[in-house]
Amino acid sequence: MGSFQYVNRRRAGVLVSLPSIVSEHSFECGDIYSLYPLSHWAKDVGFSIIQLLPLNDTGFGYSPYSAISAFAIDPLYISLYKLNLNQVSRKREIRSLQNNPLRIRNLKIEIIRKYYLENQKEAIKKATYYLEEHPWCYSYAAFRLLYEEFTGKGWWEWPKEYQDPNKAKEYIFSKRREEALFWVYLQKIAYDQLSEVKIHCEDLGVYLKGDMPILTSRNSCDVWEHPEYFILDLQAGAPPDDFSKTGQTWGFPVLNWEVLEKSNYSWWKDRLSYLEHFFHLYRIDHVIGMYRIWSIPKDDTTALHGWFHPQFGIAKEEFLKEGLDPKWFESLGLIHEFIPDHYIFYWDFWKESSYQNLEEETKAKLFPLSELHIEEEEKHWKEAGEKILEIFESFSSMIPCAEDLGSVPAFIRDSLFERKMIGIDVVRWTRSFTTGEFIPEELYRENAIPVLSTHDTSLALYWWNHEGDKESKLQFFFDRIGKPRPSSEEEALIGLLSFVFQTSSLFSIQLFQDLALGVSDVLEHPEKHRINLPGTSDHSNWTYRFPILIEDFASDFQRNFTLRKLLLESQRNS
Repeated sequence: MGSFQYVNRRRAGVLVSLPSIVSEHSFECGDIYSLYPLSHWAKDVGFSIIQLLPLNDTGFGYSPYSAISAFAIDPLYISLYKLNLNQVSRKREIRSLQNNPLRIRNLKIEIIRKYYLENQKEAIKKATYYLEEHPWCYSYAAFRLLYEEFTGKGWWEWPKEYQDPNKAKEYIFSKRREEALFWVYLQKIAYDQLSEVKIHCEDLGVYLKGDMPILTSRNSCDVWEHPEYFILDLQAGAPPDDFSKTGQTWGFPVLNWEVLEKSNYSWWKDRLSYLEHFFHLYRIDHVIGMYRIWSIPKDDTTALHGWFHPQFGIAKEEFLKEGLDPKWFESLGLIHEFIPDHYIFYWDFWKESSYQNLEEETKAKLFPLSELHIEEEEKHWKEAGEKILEIFESFSSMIPCAEDLGSVPAFIRDSLFERKMIGIDVVRWTRSFTTGEFIPEELYRENAIPVLSTHDTSLALYWWNHEGDKESKLQFFFDRIGKPRPSSEEEALIGLLSFVFQTSSLFSIQLFQDLALGVSDVLEHPEKHRINLPGTSDHSNWTYRFPILIEDFASDFQRNFTLRKLLLESQRNS
């Protein structure tokens, strides 16, 4: 690993959505080759971490957090240039801020398929060897072939003989072996290209940070092959909060940790071992879900009737002891029997009119039941989450970073703090618990990554100009430290970057678009340059393309000079 043991020191990094970073050698969208010019620019300016959003195969979907495989890399990212298949499909300038990933992927796959058929003997040999090394690819290749064949259908709607993964794999690899091996071959190429980039970055002293989504799409090869690892009649989500009165439903099945534990978490071990071929650090998406997750019946459209899983619930006897009949409260829509003779209370049940209309004496008996096991459940959740995270750390030498955004309960915050787990602090939301004001640089958590924006938020400049009170921002980020107020978008952005790099946290990793000093379209129209707007299924999500080729971006003297200076001043330059 070379100098890897020195990764834990003050560093700055850049977060990119890989398809958005187009290189002069790219085929329409950013690909694995783009990481070469990007890493050279990062090294030149003083960044030493490049963080990527998940690279998993999204099939006919767009979001990398809803992939059809927890392992497979999207063929979209294969570099044709690195394969010497030098198909150039674009003019020198970038005309549109939107990629069309489905179209680009299909074109790429056809070009590589032609190459595969022309070199079939050699290609099949390589694919077969890769398959022996990476057995997860058996089910992926069979699933991917059938997924293409039954366009748009979930695996549970496929013909009966294909719903059983073992029979399907046997059939596909005996009757349609060459077709299946083509999908293996694509994974072999992606693996080779990405693991080469890791070595290249190590030589430069730049570390790659990957992303591990905690949840998997219901229509994925993993759920098809291992339905026992998932609770299929529940979907994960988030309970109601200030941002959403009805909570969030994500549609992903809930993980069955009990079954995963019986296999010594082999699925997770395999995932982490695979990621380690490509990355030095990794982000654990929605780390709260390792402790407990909001689980909702799979067909519900709101999260109101969910509960934290796993949960003990209130036993029927505990109701009867108070002289209460749980079935009656269930008929009033206040509680739900989620396992035989055990009930959960619905979120905000006490706001329901059916609760308000109860006799005061009944309320006085019922309400305390809703809080009966809180302490022991929190203790149980804390132990469960810590056990999982400990096991994860034993599976790999990558440094884990936790995505701990949202309303994180105190017991999980304490747990992550005790574990010295690196978390994430979004500057606009990182405020004093007592006054609600922004907090100064020196009060940031040391074990955290402060960021101006994420892939799910607006860009820093859009927030600066359009979200929240501008005056309080000016006072905090400029007046407080005696800086003149900004007279341009660029000056405002430099002020924000200066702040986020100066924080006391170990790493500071910023979204690529927030580093786009001098790129007028990004400065003037930041709303056009965001990656994802959560809760919308608009096809402009996850299709963003940066307006300048990475080589041209990297050669801008003024921008490089400004960023280099900011990193030097904050002692984050590698």
